[in-house]
Amino acid sequence: MKIYNTLTGEKEEFVPVQQGKVGIYVCGVTVYAPLHLGHIRSYVAYDVMVEYLRKFKNLDVMYIRNITDVGSVVGDADEGEDKIELKAFEQKMHPMELVDRNIFGMWQGLDAVRCARPNISPRASGHIVEIIEAVKKMIDNGFAYELDGNIYCDVSKIKDYGILSGNTTEKLSAGARIKSDERKHTPYDFAVWKKAQKNSVLKWNSPWGMGYPGWHIECSVMSTKYLGQTFDIHGGGRELAFPHHENEIAQNMALCGKQPAKYWVHTGMLNASDGTKMSKSKGNYVTVEDALKKYGAVKLRWLVAFAHYRAPITFSDSLFVQIGKEYERLENFVYNLKAGIKTSFSESLESELETLKQNFTTQMDDDFNTANALAEIFNFIKNANVIIAKDEYNAKNVQNILEFFEKMNAVFKVFDFLEEKQGKTDVTAEIEKLIALRNTYRQNRDFEKADEVKKQILSLGAEITDNKDGTTTFRIK
Repeated sequence: MKIYNTLTGEKEEFVPVQQGKVGIYVCGVTVYAPLHLGHIRSYVAYDVMVEYLRKFKNLDVMYIRNITDVGSVVGDADEGEDKIELKAFEQKMHPMELVDRNIFGMWQGLDAVRCARPNISPRASGHIVEIIEAVKKMIDNGFAYELDGNIYCDVSKIKDYGILSGNTTEKLSAGARIKSDERKHTPYDFAVWKKAQKNSVLKWNSPWGMGYPGWHIECSVMSTKYLGQTFDIHGGGRELAFPHHENEIAQNMALCGKQPAKYWVHTGMLNASDGTKMSKSKGNYVTVEDALKKYGAVKLRWLVAFAHYRAPITFSDSLFVQIGKEYERLENFVYNLKAGIKTSFSESLESELETLKQNFTTQMDDDFNTANALAEIFNFIKNANVIIAKDEYNAKNVQNILEFFEKMNAVFKVFDFLEEKQGKTDVTAEIEKLIALRNTYRQNRDFEKADEVKKQILSLGAEITDNKDGTTTFRIK
């Protein structure tokens, strides 16, 4: 198996740090606004990777995806207003109320598009003690310094700064000049701890006064706390390679002299129909809630699988029309396959299935190439259709095909036309009872108990949708 490593610019053989185990850290949502399709483009891609490693490679995956609930400044700069505090002020609510609302919506959206929850979803605000200790260590090691309550990483002390993105200090110097405090050791020194303004709400006491963590140090602390000083895969969107991931590397080198991850993996952007990046800051995004109503979870996952994870995707209605046609081809194949069962076992059909198994794995082993893997599925369907139109085949052939489709669907999670699971009617009443209980907890704003009940509902094989009119509907997978 090979994975493209942004650090080297090459596909490299994937060899986990610890045999049989994989540690993955993915930069999560900054929860100052609703979840949008740009997030889905990235997190569905990582969901596919994680599920493939688990279901096809039989690896024990520890998947960490953080939640940024403090420290991300408007424009992702060192100075300015915290995105969450600014948005909370506009909406006349406490910043952590805004955070909780958006986290609740985030889970609703990611659950709806069938992303398995990470093993751990650490919040930055829950790791302030560890962050302060890390900043102290950077100062003690000679890699950070204080200016008026702000602590900066001294980039000039970092060997090979720019190794990930190519943005070395020399290249940055040759580019556009950035405004910065002239007392900083270099203009590119970035804040690992920021002095809080008097009107700031999100602030903590530290050896340097009241303040809050820098965005980059949060991920360095949380990733290594749960995965160790060196883990396997660090992921995020392409736009995070610089400065965020580059600065993470700098911090880790300052703290322990090691690169945090062996493989740096970055997903391509989701572009709006005009070709520009879809983002919250630009305001040109489509919320997941709206997209689910218009297109549904299956098409949103197909949207991601249709392209290689590193490739950009341009969002358009015409793309969803194409997705609908491809889905219909799969659905028709399974319907016709079930309808044509006879008595004789078909060696030809079995041979085609074995070819699919080999080719599907080959393509996914080649840097998680979902686009080519889907192409192998459709090539199988084309060849299998010729066989089922003229030759006999039996229930064993159909069982073997559907079992492999189920296995592929554990990764893609889009084949809703597969045979229904047994025992649906037995659990329907229980699900309805649990939904009523959950809605009672939600009305009482006891979201912790509501989430516990939701987990029970999901464990029964159901997916639920909370509608704007206050009702909750469900579908048994």
